[in-house]
Amino acid sequence: MAKIYINGKFLGAGLNGVHRTAAHYASLLIEHGRAAGHDVTLLSPRETPADPAFPLLKPVVRPGLFGTGQGWEMLTLPRLSRDGLLVNFCNLGPLLHGNSVVMIHDAQTFLFPQDYTGRQAKAYRALLPWIARRARRVLTVSAFSRVSLLDHGVGKAGKITVIHNGTDHILDTKPDPDILKTWGLDNQQFVMVLGSAKRYKNMRRVFDAMTNARIDVPLVVAGGAPEHVYREQGDIPPDGTIFTGFVSDAQLRALLSAATVFAFPSQTEGFGLPPVEAMQCGTAVVAAHAGAIPEVCGEGAILADPDDTAQWEAAIVTLLNDHKSRESQIAKGTQRAQTLSWAAAGQKLWSDIEPLLEA
Repeated sequence: MAKIYINGKFLGAGLNGVHRTAAHYASLLIEHGRAAGHDVTLLSPRETPADPAFPLLKPVVRPGLFGTGQGWEMLTLPRLSRDGLLVNFCNLGPLLHGNSVVMIHDAQTFLFPQDYTGRQAKAYRALLPWIARRARRVLTVSAFSRVSLLDHGVGKAGKITVIHNGTDHILDTKPDPDILKTWGLDNQQFVMVLGSAKRYKNMRRVFDAMTNARIDVPLVVAGGAPEHVYREQGDIPPDGTIFTGFVSDAQLRALLSAATVFAFPSQTEGFGLPPVEAMQCGTAVVAAHAGAIPEVCGEGAILADPDDTAQWEAAIVTLLNDHKSRESQIAKGTQRAQTLSWAAAGQKLWSDIEPLLEA
C-alpha cells in the first residue's frame, strides 16, 4: 500500500475554472487510489464547508505555522506529505518535495502576460519552470498546452503527459429557467458568450460580428465584467446586448441549453471548457481556430479565425438562419462532447499516477 497526498489548498477558494477541475481530479484520484488499496489523503490548510457535488473531498486540515496560502503550500505541505507521493492539481506545488506530480493547465501567463499583472503572475512565470523541474511528472490538459509549456522552458518532453478534462459535469446541475424569464429570453433565439475583459478572450470579435451583420437577435454576455469595462477598452457591444452579471451554475446551464448559438472567440486556450459544455447542453457552437480549441472541439464546433470578423459573421448567421445546418452542428457537438467525460479523464489520470507508486 502506497501513500498518496493531494494538495487541497484550492478548497474554500471558490470552485471556478482551474479549482473546479481540481475538485474533479482530486475526487477521481481518491476513488481510483482507494479502490486499488492505497492510502489517499486530501490535505487542506483550512476548514471548508462540505460540497454535496464532491462527497469524497473530505480533507484532513493541517494549518501549520505559515498561514493558509503560499507559505502553507511551499513550507508546511512538503513536511506533511514527506512519506508519500504528493499530487498538485492547480498549477503550483512545493519546491521542497522531491516526490510530486503537478498539473500545469496552460502557459497563459507566458503567452499573454499583459492579461496577467501583479505579483501572482510574476510568481507563476518564475516558479513554473522550477516546479516542473522538481516534479516527477507534469500533467497538462491538451497537446497544445504541452507544446506551449515546452516552448517556455516548463518541463521536459519525456516528463509531460496530457489528460483531457471531462466536460459532462454541466449535466449534473439542474437548470434554473428563471434567468430566461428575468431577461426576456424564453422562447426566442439568442447568441451567447461568456464574459471576460481579458484581451485574449477576444470579445471584440463577437461584438463586431453581431454589429456588422446587423443580427437582430440579442447577444447575451453571461458573467464577467459589466458593460462599461468593455467600452472603456474600446470593445463596443451591439445595441441591445444583455449583460447578466454573475450567473450560478444552474443559471449557466439554463442559458447554455436555451441559446441558439454559443460563441467562443478566444485567441488562445489551454483547454477551453465552455464550448464543450455548450455542446453537452445541445447548443450549436462557433469557436476560434486557436490554441487548444480545435483539438478539444474537433468537428463539434464551426471553427473561425479569431482575427477575421467576416468568418464570425458568416458562421453565426448560418447557424441562426439555417435550421438544417444548426441541427447538423448540434449532432456533431453532442458526439464530440460524449468523448470528453470525467470517467475517461479519471482512467487516464490513474494510468499516469499508478506507475509512480511502484518506482
